[in-house]
Amino acid sequence: MLRPQRSTSPWFIALTLCVLASLPGCGDSGGGSSPAEPQDFAARASDFECLKNWVKVRNIRLTNRLGHLDEAVALAENPVAGKQYPIGTIIQLFPGEAMVKRGSEYDPENHNWEYFELTISKDGSAIHKRGRDDVINMFGDQCFGCHVAAKDFDFICEETHGCVKLPVTGAQIAALQEVDPRCPN
Repeated sequence: MLRPQRSTSPWFIALTLCVLASLPGCGDSGGGSSPAEPQDFAARASDFECLKNWVKVRNIRLTNRLGHLDEAVALAENPVAGKQYPIGTIIQLFPGEAMVKRGSEYDPENHNWEYFELTISKDGSAIHKRGRDDVINMFGDQCFGCHVAAKDFDFICEETHGCVKLPVTGAQIAALQEVDPRCPN
């Protein structure tokens, strides 16, 4: 009787390990498998879209491009001193400005937020400027300079987080979000 020969080629071994690792109880330590967390998230212009597509919590609009929206929304709904938003979170108050949570090596002093000046139109978004110190908000102030007052709340400015009060009302912010030109009519 002929016995089938086992292949020991490297590709066969690699394929076998991949198949075994995907089976429940194989290749993990009993806790299930989870994909490796991303090390960074560098936003592209296409990541900034109609704000009305995003979750609204009080006056902010937010999304998470890496699948952590529930975690980001939970923190926005109940800000906790010392807790940070997950990588991939994008927060916007005004259509032409944004802040994006980057990876842990991006800018630790700033809890890894990157600020954006956006040029927006019915055709979408273009990134005009990005970074920390050179990004200026619509009121002429440096984004980081304002947000640093809310360091205990992951640099998210809200009424009670120590930031300078904006010279606009909540109703005016909502009106600007409603006329976001990126949104279909």
